[in-house]
Amino acid sequence: ALFDVALSTSALRLLSSVHAGRVDPRLVGFDYDVSAKRRDLAAALRFGRDLGGLAEAVAATEPRFAGYGRLLKALARQRALAAAGAPAPLPALAGRKQKLEPGQAWAGVAALAARLRALGDLAPDAPPPETSSDGTPLYSGAVVQAVKRFQGRHTLEPDGVLGRGTLAALEVPAAARARQIELALERARWLSELRPEPLVFVNLAVFRLWAFDPAQRDEPLLMKVVVGKSVGHATPIFVADMEYVIFRPYWNPPPSIVRDEIVPQARHDPAYLAREEMEIVSSGAEDAAALPASPENLDRLVKGELFVRQRPGEKNALGLAKFIFPNAENVYMHGTPTPSLFARARRDLSHGCIRLEDPLGLAEWVLRGNPGWTRARIEAAMRGPRPTQVNLTRKLTVLLFYDTAYVDRQGVLYFADDYYGHDARLEQALSQGYPYTRQR
Repeated sequence: ALFDVALSTSALRLLSSVHAGRVDPRLVGFDYDVSAKRRDLAAALRFGRDLGGLAEAVAATEPRFAGYGRLLKALARQRALAAAGAPAPLPALAGRKQKLEPGQAWAGVAALAARLRALGDLAPDAPPPETSSDGTPLYSGAVVQAVKRFQGRHTLEPDGVLGRGTLAALEVPAAARARQIELALERARWLSELRPEPLVFVNLAVFRLWAFDPAQRDEPLLMKVVVGKSVGHATPIFVADMEYVIFRPYWNPPPSIVRDEIVPQARHDPAYLAREEMEIVSSGAEDAAALPASPENLDRLVKGELFVRQRPGEKNALGLAKFIFPNAENVYMHGTPTPSLFARARRDLSHGCIRLEDPLGLAEWVLRGNPGWTRARIEAAMRGPRPTQVNLTRKLTVLLFYDTAYVDRQGVLYFADDYYGHDARLEQALSQGYPYTRQR
């Protein structure tokens, strides 16, 4: 009888873990509420017993969204790579070289090609590399293109240059990559049951946004984003509802930026505020009159008695649109006057808000249910004489998450470094074993 009770308890723990995860997300920096993920686990266990066993009960209890299933398949492949054993080591670069450029000779090209084939970045029938006059293989052709694909999957500059970062990523063991996928699966279990409605997803770790409508068969809207700096300005992780869009917005810098960045610049350079199209005002009202940038008014800015804002326009830090989903962290999405940042592979560069590669495209997507808000009208509002707020006819769920392993709809597996340390925190929480500390 004791064994029967212990076995049932273990099975119910397993079902609970695959349904809602083992660790309470709020304990590791994710503002997700998993209290709503209730399920009759005893009924699920009886269902599995009657239809074929525990595996059936697990399958019926796991998250149902497609991304979870893709991660499970990727985990099986990565575990198979780990079981196959470590690949042949890559030799050091010749001499004191810090990097290898395409076209240069290197004795490690064959070992590199074998590794890239195992990872799926180099086709099995790719032609062998050419050789130099002394018979040393040349780093060229298909191998360079495979390295570019590998770099693109690992948040690296896809330039084909074998530098320190690319070589380090190539040396990460398959078992460590499998663990990244396992941590991503644990976080996926925290998500509430996703209703069949439009959603905006942002994976902070890979700097990507997806906007998806299950009622449409179109490919999801996809764009690059810039997120908060890993040191001091990490973008928080939560779920919220987008309620409205503001075209041609003012930028009202938070007190910390005013105190630590804007005021020191204005004191050093009296023309700074005018050059950056900023003005001091007594309130947040749109018609508030601008005040002179006198030393006295700068002192009042530091005290919080006055405010500074940047006028709408091409130089505005928010670009020509911002997207509001009210939250306690005052984080939102917006455009940017510096689109060149999206050419970088690693994009943790902001003070916490999310900068969009294509704000016009997102505005068109979120307002497609608002009658009359065509692309032409959106462009006109972006170029208009004053800020324009447009309330969404239906609130839109925005899901901010963080996975250093991700599989896209085409089955391509991406990895990123743990910039924010969330993998390390989750690993530490899981290492405690049962009973995991929980808030619910």
